[in-house]
Parts: sequence; C-alpha cells; structure tokens
Amino acid sequence: MINNMLLLIGIMFLFSCKEEYKNNFELKYKKDNNELYLDFENNLGHNIIFLAPNTLHFSDVTTNRPTSIREGEGFPPITVYATMESNQSFKLYQKKLDSIRDNDFLERDMADVIKEIRPEDGSSAFYLKAHKTIEVKYKLTIKQEAPQKYSSKYKQNYYPYNKVLKINYSEGKNLRKFSKLNFGKAKFVAQPVIEDSLFLKLSDKDATN
Repeated sequence: MINNMLLLIGIMFLFSCKEEYKNNFELKYKKDNNELYLDFENNLGHNIIFLAPNTLHFSDVTTNRPTSIREGEGFPPITVYATMESNQSFKLYQKKLDSIRDNDFLERDMADVIKEIRPEDGSSAFYLKAHKTIEVKYKLTIKQEAPQKYSSKYKQNYYPYNKVLKINYSEGKNLRKFSKLNFGKAKFVAQPVIEDSLFLKLSDKDATN
C-alpha cells in the first residue's frame, strides 16, 4: 500500500514538472551555415513582451575567455559573434526602449554617446502572442585574427536580462523602467528558458572574413 502511494506521488510530481515546463517561455537554437536562428516559443497562456540581444556573444570553452565584436586585450586567433538581422523588432515598443536609453544618456550629460550607438548595440523588443512562436535571425561572423591554425569549441552566452534587472547601474535601471511600461494585455518577461546551449566547433577554415 505504501509502495503504491509513493509511486502515485512520484508520477504526480513528474507530471507537474512536465506541465510547469510546458507553461514556459522557451528558447531553442538552430544553425544553418553562417546564419543562426533563435526560436522563441510562448507557452505562458498570455501575450508577452521580451527583449533579445542585438549581438550574440560567445566564449571559448577551452579557456573560458569571451570573444566578441569588441574584443579588447590581445586578439584571439578567432573572434566569434552573431548580429541580429535588421527590421525584426516590434516597432512601437522598440521606440520606447530606445527612448529610455537615450533619455538616460541625456540626463547624464552624455548626448554624444547617442550618436555613436550602432545597430549591433543593445537589445530589440518583441511582441509574442500566447502559444505562438517567433524566429529571430542572426548573421554569424567568424574572423581570423592571427595567421595560425586553430580549432576550439565556443559556447553562446545569452544576455542575462533577469540578472541585469537587479543591478543598480543605468543598464538595470533602464531595463526596469521598460519592464514597468503599460503593455496592454501583454506582460513583460525577462528571460526565456533555454532548452540547450549553442556550441560551435570552429577552426581557421571556418573564418568568414
């Protein structure tokens, strides 16, 4: 009798976990040559607003060293990043997101910085209806920085919006301002559940330019 009860409790627990997983905002990766696709799926039961990074950054798994479009001290043999293709964001909330960022620079007497902002900087805003999926396209760039053969494994590091929301710097403050806007029937969601990390195994032969 006790064994049957424990078995029933176990089945109920697994079922509840499965249901909880289904009722999530999820992210899956797809790669097609030098193009990456982020598939966002809204299983929350209501419309959502979320942000996606304009640039996807990667880190070398063997050295745990980040590599990006703005690599600083000493160039790695291969620099890896992916930039979002243009005109994919939800225009209405993108304007509000950009306005919050620009006003922050103006309040800090840094108006010149606004002129230096590039399309690959910051984030893009998206609107996703309940039980729908949206595919966001990125262009993968692999730059050969040193004249040597090289191979390594790179992991994509998704921007941690949920952690940034909690910081006191301007980046976190601006994100909190955006998250508290009136989105009508939609709700802001900071972070998707990432089903599996994206890994790339690269060598000097994979360089795109």
